[in-house]
Amino acid sequence: MQLPISDSTFWLAYWTSNIGGAILAITGWKWVRIARYLFAALFGWASWFNLDTVASTPDVYLDYALLTPVRFYSDFITGWFADHVTGAVMTVAIGQGLIAIGMLLGKTWARIAAVGAMAFLLAVAPLGLGSAFPASLLMAVGAYFVYRGSASSA
Repeated sequence: MQLPISDSTFWLAYWTSNIGGAILAITGWKWVRIARYLFAALFGWASWFNLDTVASTPDVYLDYALLTPVRFYSDFITGWFADHVTGAVMTVAIGQGLIAIGMLLGKTWARIAAVGAMAFLLAVAPLGLGSAFPASLLMAVGAYFVYRGSASSA
């Protein structure tokens, strides 16, 4: 695979992700309940997408090794992960689904889901272009605001 930097579809997805990340950060800061629903939609969609994709074309996840500037991540992707793509991605997708459900449940569950979202989003940030960096950091900020504000919101 070649880097998709000349692909206009890639850049459309990249900028859409970053705009979405900014929206999630601002929404989390101002309107926690709306942010929770947006995070539920995002993680619910990501769960479905990953389950569907890994079932049909699991090798596409190996392409992330070319997009990360972090050698540890590329080595991990081409090493252990390459031998366990389906199980690893299914595990991530289940976690994403649980985050979506927690965001919908509110209060303590939303706080737990927000911690999971922050952990996931910070963990994928080193994928660089593969995680539409800095979109994942912006989303993690939004998840932090959800965490902080969900103690009192229903």
